[in-house]
Amino acid sequence: MNYKYLLISLLLVLFDRNILFSQNLNDWNTIIGSAFLENKSYNLLEKICDEAGGRIIGSPQNEKALKILSDELIKLGYNPVYEKFKTKGWVRGDDQIIVKTPVLKKLKAVALGYVNTTPTFESEIVYAGYGYDEDYQNIDAKNKIVLVTRETPSGKDALFSSELIKIAAGKGAKAILFISEKSGTLVIARTGNFQGDATEIPAFNLSYEEGKWLQRLYEKKIITTIEITTKSYCKEVETANLVASLPGKVSDAIVVGAHIDSWDLGQGGIDNGQGTAILYDIARVFKKYFPDNYYTINFVWLNGEELGLLGAKKYVEMHKNDKIIAMINMDMTGIPEGFNCMGFDEFIPFLNNLVKKLNGFDLKQGVQSSPWTNSDHEPFMLAGIPTFTVMAHLDEDMYKYYHEMGDSFDKVNKKYISEAVAVIGVLLKELANNTVIKFQIKSEKEMIDILTNSHIDKTLKRQKEWIYK
Repeated sequence: MNYKYLLISLLLVLFDRNILFSQNLNDWNTIIGSAFLENKSYNLLEKICDEAGGRIIGSPQNEKALKILSDELIKLGYNPVYEKFKTKGWVRGDDQIIVKTPVLKKLKAVALGYVNTTPTFESEIVYAGYGYDEDYQNIDAKNKIVLVTRETPSGKDALFSSELIKIAAGKGAKAILFISEKSGTLVIARTGNFQGDATEIPAFNLSYEEGKWLQRLYEKKIITTIEITTKSYCKEVETANLVASLPGKVSDAIVVGAHIDSWDLGQGGIDNGQGTAILYDIARVFKKYFPDNYYTINFVWLNGEELGLLGAKKYVEMHKNDKIIAMINMDMTGIPEGFNCMGFDEFIPFLNNLVKKLNGFDLKQGVQSSPWTNSDHEPFMLAGIPTFTVMAHLDEDMYKYYHEMGDSFDKVNKKYISEAVAVIGVLLKELANNTVIKFQIKSEKEMIDILTNSHIDKTLKRQKEWIYK
């Protein structure tokens, strides 16, 4: 027997256990017990939803939500800081879309973010299928209103709103109307782009039912004219990310984030009320039971996610000289089913062990390392900062009303919040006190490789979110 090899193997196992078994079971029990027995965030979220409501960035409702949250953090003993910034914003006006012929009917429609005010106009509609350039081959869209379906095309990548708008504008269209991919008279709020630029032409989302009606009229060659009044407008806004900190033995910091803003149609109960509430309760548990950690913990309620990850981008920019060693993001988080380390594969063993040890939770999805986009983790991930999200279960009526009026507090499940606080709280406790794991910020080349191998480089480039040369 090669005793030297056996000794080395034993040392490696012990070293591995030091990394993967650093948790204190009593600490875990405290976190999990408090998450269920002392939940304070459910009532806080009810107050935010009912008294502030939909919280689009720069709005009075958004400011009120920040104030409610700040007041509650002060009660916990924090000194929350408003990190103010100016950014491109948007205000929804009294927009109207009215069918004039063949019958008079006001449509249920919502403007996309960054649609700007235009004089009232009237024109015929043309139907351009999925909105690809080739769909316009036999259509004269000049000075017309283009109708496009958001249903998923077969064998092709669906185009983003910004791409569809640009194509329609290039064909000379006066406006574009999107038919919802969801039935049930739902009209989904979306942004026109991620850069805060006024859309080239007015763009609106319609319900599936009314959109399909207009499509049928066009296909029957029944001339359909529509009058559009756009009073929404772009404007610069001053807003803030809200930060509550627990200084550690070192200044190297873990950011735990969730966006506090929501679309204005509903109350933002799920998107992102649940993330907002989970973050608050984790902050409560740590302030009460674990205020002293090796690494500094910054709990950050980010603003403006829905209009282009505005607050997250600004936070990364404002703290570029700080050493942020990791980021945990919570967006529409429900019952945890696993962890995603976003291409930072060095954390897979650590997370696999966490899944095994959290045996009382149904973490059936285990651990993935698959980067994805369009949430507040993205700017941190692009900066090379190790980034974590939780794969989670939501009930059908929670995601059915995504970006819609039905996203209200009555959909929120208190137990789901407690489960998330428990699991993410344990994750944070382990990350914030493990001095064996080396948190390495990845280089630009390493990130390009990760994103390219994960096939999301094309998505980022199409959305003009690719930050690399």
